[in-house]
Amino acid sequence: MGKRLHTIDSIRGITLISMILYHLCWDLVYIAGIRLDFYMSYKRFLWQQSICWSFILISGFCVAISNHPIKRGLIVSLCGLVITAATYIVVPEHIVIFGVLTLHGSAMIITGLLLPVLEKIHPGVLLIFSAFCFTITRSISYGYIGFPGANVIKLPEEYYANYLTAFLGFPFKGFYSTDYFAIIPWIFLFWCGFALCRLLKRPKKGTLLLKRPFYIRIPGISFIGKHSLIIYMLHQPVLYALVMLFVPGAA
Repeated sequence: MGKRLHTIDSIRGITLISMILYHLCWDLVYIAGIRLDFYMSYKRFLWQQSICWSFILISGFCVAISNHPIKRGLIVSLCGLVITAATYIVVPEHIVIFGVLTLHGSAMIITGLLLPVLEKIHPGVLLIFSAFCFTITRSISYGYIGFPGANVIKLPEEYYANYLTAFLGFPFKGFYSTDYFAIIPWIFLFWCGFALCRLLKRPKKGTLLLKRPFYIRIPGISFIGKHSLIIYMLHQPVLYALVMLFVPGAA
């Protein structure tokens, strides 16, 4: 692609800051025992969804212009395993299994492997197909396929058997993870971002149409977005330490 897309870094940086604030509130509520009424309401769900949707769409968008999606996916997946191991050792009651980094890494690898097929599909068709599949599979972890407020198909209980099925989107009874993002439905949202980028790419040249809006740099924010993975890996230990040190009763 050549020049770095600073606007994507800026959006990712803003989303990362939002995520850090979200996790700070989580630590204050569940570690320090502080009551935050707004955080215990539906507003929390909307806040959380705005963060994960943004990250997943951006990640899919960037894979469409990445030269090494499988290699990048392996690195991110390894970081996901580190998060799982760290939470298992330090805070097993809040363990993260198949969290957002595992999703990102796996989606990158799967997309990289399927790239010859996906690139043959018109991006508009892929966008519509992916959005439709994401919509009807949102309740798949609860045993259903359907539309919001109307679960149409009940899936067999045999699908929900073990950790492999949980990874795919069919968690078994008793499965628990503080941060759970299965392949289905989230890979379809990832592919929405992938298709959006392809819609904006010049045929054969690979460069983006309307390039200027993608090169808007916000000082500081763009830097955070550019280094999002390392900041993601470090932010929660730092927040945890700060809460334990400075919030009375948290230790």
